[in-house]
Amino acid sequence: MVALTLGQSSAPYVRSRVEAGDPTTQCLFWTVPKITWYQNRAGNAETKPSGSEFDAVRRSFQSWQTLFAGCGNLTFEEGGLVDDRDVGYDVKADDNRNLVLFRTKRCSDIAPSTDACWKEDTCGNLYDCWSNDSQTIAVTLTTYDEKSGIIYDSDIELNSFGFYFTTADGPSCPTARGGLNCVSTDVQNTMTHEIGHLVGLDHTNALGSTMNPRAPSGEISKRSIDTGSHDFVCTTYPRGIASQGCIAPNAMDSDGSSSLLGRKAATGCASTGAQAWLPALAGWALLLGARRRKERRG
Repeated sequence: MVALTLGQSSAPYVRSRVEAGDPTTQCLFWTVPKITWYQNRAGNAETKPSGSEFDAVRRSFQSWQTLFAGCGNLTFEEGGLVDDRDVGYDVKADDNRNLVLFRTKRCSDIAPSTDACWKEDTCGNLYDCWSNDSQTIAVTLTTYDEKSGIIYDSDIELNSFGFYFTTADGPSCPTARGGLNCVSTDVQNTMTHEIGHLVGLDHTNALGSTMNPRAPSGEISKRSIDTGSHDFVCTTYPRGIASQGCIAPNAMDSDGSSSLLGRKAATGCASTGAQAWLPALAGWALLLGARRRKERRG
């Protein structure tokens, strides 16, 4: 698989849009003061030392929290470990959670090809499996209002079936499923990038960016958030005032209510070996008709 980067911006940061890549549509952003996030308590049994993946995820959120504490208006709060294995947003539910979980099985191995879940894009939840491309490392599924761009929920799935997630600082693992104390697909590196999608960032070709759509195996540099993403936080979520869309005023229905609460955008990030990550546009376009987009991370 070849990474598709044609036409992708090299700006310091690029905001996600209601219609991926369409600058005439509203940007995606949160308006709540606090985002509570949860981890599935199963974690990822393959990662060693056991349980280190939980702390790696926490460090990723803390890196973003440090930026927001400096100039932003959002706070991240860990809600604890939960048993939830379903991702997505239920409009009728009052307990939707922003969830992080590892998928350890591949849907194509356990879900019958005739199952309607393939057409409905629900196999992942139905069979608790990885339903995306085998080269996709992680998927961020975001639910938002298609007129205002306001985000309501965002979940992150990591493909533990296809990738060996590690938490060490180095060196690079000699093989894809290398041993202890080496880096293959780094949890913190992956999650720091995915949380960027969660708060409304798209990919950029800017070198050194946390949101750059390429990463070699063994990379840990995206653990540190770049200055462009820092500027995004200060500009989009300015301390003391409301979060900022790209089109003002935010488009709303004539009665002031939001429209299509529950639209979903899944963005997944994929590995292509030394060239990691497909751009968001490629992934989003795959499932746009099903109200989903995918950010591919590698």
